[in-house]
Amino acid sequence: MNEVINEILASGEVRNEAGEVIPLHSAISKEEGELLFDTISSDSSVRKTLEVGCAYGVSSLYICEAIKGRTEGHHTMIDPFQKTQWAGVGIHNLKQAGFDNFELIEEKSEFGLPGLLKDGEERFHFVLIDGWHTFDHALVDCFYAARLLAVGGYLAVDDVDFPAVRRVIDYLLNYPCFEFFGASAYSRPRSLRRSVARTALSVVPSRFRPRIFNRSLLTRLDLGSQTMVILKKVSEDDRNWDWYSNGF
Repeated sequence: MNEVINEILASGEVRNEAGEVIPLHSAISKEEGELLFDTISSDSSVRKTLEVGCAYGVSSLYICEAIKGRTEGHHTMIDPFQKTQWAGVGIHNLKQAGFDNFELIEEKSEFGLPGLLKDGEERFHFVLIDGWHTFDHALVDCFYAARLLAVGGYLAVDDVDFPAVRRVIDYLLNYPCFEFFGASAYSRPRSLRRSVARTALSVVPSRFRPRIFNRSLLTRLDLGSQTMVILKKVSEDDRNWDWYSNGF
């Protein structure tokens, strides 16, 4: 792994361009970073990547490391506060790590994502959503991400232990074009509600479960309290204009 990542995780600190030390916060964990890196590095078709929310650049470092050396490998980040709230640390870390295969879009995602869509759908092979964590905003981000994502590509969503973001994942798991691909380690014990649901489910033989329960529910119960979830886009999003799923 890149030494800049190792140093940040070991010290729990980052530095801005002036060399000032800043305590690390609002960053993905090592386990989440390795999930991103392993997913991308194990699929050579992933070249164009997109991220909503750069912050101190830890997730960006993992992604850029994974696509390093790939033909047309390029990472796009949307972060309107990179040079203000985050003091340019994310971009500084990427440069310190020797990466130049990236670009920053300094707009809010509700403006930046539609702007990217104007240049064509299915342009990216991997998208990470880690922006504003209200349900409506996260859903809007994922709506555009799904259209920008090529078939066979991956949609990663961070902080799914936030109730609003988990609700978005619950919804996306009903999309016919998405399948659950992977998730990070547990952040905390399962909730009582999920534990009770899994206990009730355990009395049903596994071969009968898909006939009784929808795929989304089964996946949600298996997720427990994960902090990052990755879905794979396995087909075109060809839902009918009046599509609706009551599995939400």
